[in-house]
This record gives sequence, C-alpha cells and structure tokens, in this order.
Amino acid sequence: MPENKKITLKEVEHIAELARIELTKKDQEKFSDELSGVLGYVEQLQEVDTKNVKPVSQVTGLINVVKEDVAEDFPEDGREIMIKNFPEEKDKCIKVKQVM
Repeated sequence: MPENKKITLKEVEHIAELARIELTKKDQEKFSDELSGVLGYVEQLQEVDTKNVKPVSQVTGLINVVKEDVAEDFPEDGREIMIKNFPEEKDKCIKVKQVM
C-alpha cells in the first residue's frame, strides 16, 4: 500500500466546520487517522488498471417504466365521491391527519 499523506488536525477542523459539527480534540485526532486511512485506500484504488472496463451506472439491470402523462377530465361528481371516501369531513372539506 502506498504511503499516504496524513490529514492534519487543521484539515479535520475545517471539514467539521463545513459539515457544521463540533469535534473535541480527541475526536479530531481520531478522524485524522481514520480519514487518512480512507484516503490511503482511495490512492490504492487509483492504481487499478480500468482502461478495459466498461463504465456502469447501475448493476441490477432494472429500468424505469414511465407511464405517459395524460390529462384527464375530473368527473363532475368527483369532489363529492372523494369527500365521501374520507373518514372525516366538515363543511364539504376533508379532514386529514396533521403532517408535522
């Protein structure tokens, strides 16, 4: 494994500031070691020969199935049908559960 550059405490402090998280000095030292290790693995991956490897955006083979968006007329009695299907209504308005 190639010798990678150690991330300094000042760099960890800057990253924490960008992420808007507070770190103790102990945490900064810990993350300095951990982030340096991660970058070491990334450097190792940079050495892999990928020139004959086809780019892949996803590996499952799934594709999106999209239904054509077609405007439809709303039935005249649609509002009344919708209100009847909701458990609670008041003054021809439907009552739903609170979102927040």
